[in-house]
Amino acid sequence: MTIRLAKKDDVSKVSQIHAFCWRETYSFMPRTVLQSRNRKFRKSQWIKWFESQAKDEALFVVEADHVVVGFCFCCPNRDEAIQGRGEMHAAYVLPDFRGREVGPMMMMAMLDFMIGHELTPPVLWAFRDNPIRLWYAQMGWRAEVRRDRVIEGCAIPEVGYVCTDVGALHARLRKLIRRYCGETALTQTRQRFQRNPHQSSFRLTAVSPDNSRTMTETGRQTRLDPL
Repeated sequence: MTIRLAKKDDVSKVSQIHAFCWRETYSFMPRTVLQSRNRKFRKSQWIKWFESQAKDEALFVVEADHVVVGFCFCCPNRDEAIQGRGEMHAAYVLPDFRGREVGPMMMMAMLDFMIGHELTPPVLWAFRDNPIRLWYAQMGWRAEVRRDRVIEGCAIPEVGYVCTDVGALHARLRKLIRRYCGETALTQTRQRFQRNPHQSSFRLTAVSPDNSRTMTETGRQTRLDPL
């Protein structure tokens, strides 16, 4: 598995994954919401982002055998409802590649970018009915805000999380990566993961084969469109 900074050529695949994962992961959402967040919408969104991206924002893609299978995105926190300097705004990966090292790899890439750009403490948002929230809590993220997002006229409950102990989060992520990829792989890549905002590629080799631009929604609180 490889994770690297995205290029504009990745937009088509990122958009496809983005739209698919919303339909597959957020099946609890109304159909009108899911239909509106289709591949065309996402492609337009990411093209606009590439045209105006800032140096303190980063889009990463995850590759398996040189094929993009996921992506994650982080940026400054622009939401006054929650206290934090940076936001892990999106992380999505295709079903066959979920679990094990992929989630920790994506979170580590975003965390190191945010540390390098002085965007800590980090925050993230998760829809209330998304079970991934349980993993966030286990990793040390603390629920701070509960509210509704209104998308296409539909109110969807969400929870905002803050991580005030970045060092502990970093240690937990390293532990998981070591468990799934082996000590050798972690040692070889550790420096690439730490405090280097200019690093464009991280590589981890799994030792076992079995091994989700700014579009403002109206709502009770206004924030970046949940990617």
